[in-house]
Amino acid sequence: MPQASINIDLDTLTEDIDGETRIIRRDELRATTYRRVIPRFLELLDRHGLKATFFVIGRDAVDHHDVLANIAHSGHELANHTMTHPKQFVHLDDRAIVREIRDCDRALKSIAGRPIVGFRAPGYTVSLRVIRALREAGYRYDSSLNSSLCYYAIKTVFKAVRLRDRDYLSTQRLLEVFAPRTPYRMAADSLSRRDNGQAFIEIPISVIPYVSYPFVTALLLHFGAAPSLQALKMLIARRRFVNCELHINEFTDRGDIMGEDGGFYLTRQYVRIDLAQRMKYFDRLLGAIRADCDVTLLRDVAV
Repeated sequence: MPQASINIDLDTLTEDIDGETRIIRRDELRATTYRRVIPRFLELLDRHGLKATFFVIGRDAVDHHDVLANIAHSGHELANHTMTHPKQFVHLDDRAIVREIRDCDRALKSIAGRPIVGFRAPGYTVSLRVIRALREAGYRYDSSLNSSLCYYAIKTVFKAVRLRDRDYLSTQRLLEVFAPRTPYRMAADSLSRRDNGQAFIEIPISVIPYVSYPFVTALLLHFGAAPSLQALKMLIARRRFVNCELHINEFTDRGDIMGEDGGFYLTRQYVRIDLAQRMKYFDRLLGAIRADCDVTLLRDVAV
């Protein structure tokens, strides 16, 4: 039975973009995500008896300490998603990269009551400088690399044609599409090369065999449950680790943003599908993962 992990990025509504494709940056919207949306995901996990890894933006830890403490104390993993979620994180100078990792680490460690050992970069974009900073901070794993050629193409086209706010997206080097697609010990001098003598582990985003499409529910949800379940079967058949990656805004209801003057370009793509229908999708997908995989936290993969 292959291993699998359920993990979710807690990018709140304030990280979405408006109708002009500019980052919204409205702090009060974080409360909507933490108080209304996250409880839906926790209820989903409870229904299936699953634990998940939560990639948390550190600045949310102060105002929503109680929600995150409940998540950690319920047996889920808190992991580092930077302090302020800068979309161009990978292009910051070395000191700023270290600060983003360090400040989030401190915020989450005080809540979790244990070391924070995992990291995911904004936009699935990392560099050797980021990995070096993580190694020096004592981290055990990164889960940022997305080696899907389809995802690279989609992101590149979106950035070139649609986006006016050029700070919103960063793109991984094309070379990284050749990186391993299962967890591997990363070489000190290459993101995409395996070195079993190293301790630091990369847990890449799962990529569906043959079609090179990422196993990311935000990009699968609109196709319905059947393609996602077939993709899961393909990953399992090849005995691949299943890194099932979600985003919290997929659980946003229409009522959560009703009357808000913000645009919510990406979230509105999700809420076009009725919440009840989306929950059925997630029930089917997580139920299948629960039945056919050994589900574990990412920190327990990186041993």
